[in-house]
Amino acid sequence: MITRNTARRPLAFAVALAFALSAFAPATLAQRRRARTRATAPAESRFPRNLPAGTKRVRPARTYDVQHYIIRTRFDVPNKTVIGDTTVVLKPLAAGFGSFDLDASGMTIEAVTLGDSGTQLKWTQPQDKLSIKLDRAYEPSEAVGVRIRYRAKPDRGLYFVAQSQGSGWTKPAQIWTQGEPEDNHHWFPSYDYPDDHATSEQYITTGADEIAISNGALLETTANADGTRTFHWKMERPHASYLVSLVVGNYARLDGAYKNIPLEYYTYRGTEETARRAFAKTPEMMRLFSDKLGHEYPYNRYAQTVVASFIFGGMENVTATTHADSEILYGSSPESRVSTENLISHELAHSWFGNLVTCRDWSELWLNEGFATFMEAVFREHDAGHDAYLDEMRSNTALYFLEDLARHRRPLVFDRYRSPLDLFDTTVYKKGAVVLHMLRETVGDELFWKALHRYLEENKFKPVTTADLRRVFEETTGQRLDWFFDQWVYKAGFPELRVRSFYNAQTRKLTLEVTQTQGQEAMTPLVFRLPMEIELATQSGTRTERVEITERTQRFTFQLDGKPLMVRFDKGMRLLKMINFPQPASMLKYQLAHSSDMIGRVEAAEALARLNRHLPASEQVERLAEMSRLMSGDTPGAASARN
Repeated sequence: MITRNTARRPLAFAVALAFALSAFAPATLAQRRRARTRATAPAESRFPRNLPAGTKRVRPARTYDVQHYIIRTRFDVPNKTVIGDTTVVLKPLAAGFGSFDLDASGMTIEAVTLGDSGTQLKWTQPQDKLSIKLDRAYEPSEAVGVRIRYRAKPDRGLYFVAQSQGSGWTKPAQIWTQGEPEDNHHWFPSYDYPDDHATSEQYITTGADEIAISNGALLETTANADGTRTFHWKMERPHASYLVSLVVGNYARLDGAYKNIPLEYYTYRGTEETARRAFAKTPEMMRLFSDKLGHEYPYNRYAQTVVASFIFGGMENVTATTHADSEILYGSSPESRVSTENLISHELAHSWFGNLVTCRDWSELWLNEGFATFMEAVFREHDAGHDAYLDEMRSNTALYFLEDLARHRRPLVFDRYRSPLDLFDTTVYKKGAVVLHMLRETVGDELFWKALHRYLEENKFKPVTTADLRRVFEETTGQRLDWFFDQWVYKAGFPELRVRSFYNAQTRKLTLEVTQTQGQEAMTPLVFRLPMEIELATQSGTRTERVEITERTQRFTFQLDGKPLMVRFDKGMRLLKMINFPQPASMLKYQLAHSSDMIGRVEAAEALARLNRHLPASEQVERLAEMSRLMSGDTPGAASARN
């Protein structure tokens, strides 16, 4: 799942300069698109960092394992009512199983029976629950089916949307669901938590001119005597209950394929060409992710449907993703297209990370959302090159810094919250993606993808924790990674570095003094372990030095053959950090023209812009024009630096 606020735009040089010449601290969400340029903000800045509000959450231990859901729904649209009939098939986890609770909110229960036998069962309705007493005690070897007939007017989980007008087309009346994190129990009784996987099927009754789109395969469509139609969908691979979904409406269907897997795109009539363009790269994304992970797309079908008034950007319901129409059908600029592709690749990536393997509880949500955000950048890397990948990571970093400075600081794994939706923040999406980027840089590309393949193979159709990920990476790489997961996943924050350089012309030695200035607050380490690369350029050429920072203050000395023309600290942006590293304009200009990647050029441009703040306006304009020429390649050496 991704919210609209997490969508990003490609980095534009003009935007970078505009932000660099603006005030230091962004204050509003409207400024988030520009916040990516703050990745090198001064390290000495001090802001209060507080843990998010909330209390420790522990889900009671499961007493049963759901095997299968059979969900029958029809709708009283004028009264926004679901008329439901759900059968839950489960197995006890211990002997003497005689009663159990399902999650169920706001339902008028009409009958609870033992399967289809007609045997009436006793039940009560504590808050947000349906407590059922069975006819006898059952053993773990026995499957129990309980059928519940009910009515519900859900205020969450399922939504009725009236017909409306779009930009030259009609948006049909719709019914759609949104289950994550724990909202599906507002429209069908279930075990509504991510640590249980079950198969499911749905019988969805619609109007004569409507279709129902759901999970798995469409087995049958039945025309009913009253003029309605019933669509029978079945999902034969186990999944968490929050991934159960339906969409009802008068849709146009577009078809595609990836290998032997059918692809379906559902859109409003009159928007077919716009939707086809938006979804065009889906097969390429599926091929890339399957190849990178060494694990083919794990299901028999993939559908994508646009809906109106969606509360998020998109939702990865298993085999049947739902997208906000505003994210797919509006905007034709290059920036909008990239944002749309990021959303589509993000939700597709959940097919592996979130659907195939699912976070065991919401405290581990980064295993879903951090991975999906990371895979967005992987597709950008494939589609537009490594600079585009680094641009995504730079954006992720800047947006995470904004949340850290303005809202709260927390670890990636975090079990204190008021509502599970509180955990769907920038930290889990953006920092999660950057941590995976750092893990990739730490173990190397080949071992990184090999470990992810093993992680998926060993944990498919299971709930997972960070410990499962760490174990697989350590066994695959032969490296101890406790330090990495401790400082980046289980602790909070990031290093704030003050870097100073000293060059001795007589000895031709360059010394870098690095101090970690972050305070120990909100679970932030006083000392981070930071392996990184430093790029050094002199008149005779460029070389890269590898160092590891392990102390609060540390010095590194390098023998050069002449005066340094460029000193790039953390070449390639391998680390999440804020850095204060003042350098003379001459070195920054050299870096702007000769940096081996886009990040180095942007960092130099921003640093030069900060220097220019204190110049008269006319001279600022002249400096900006010079920087623009350097960035665009109108100066010797810049073209080779870009390639």
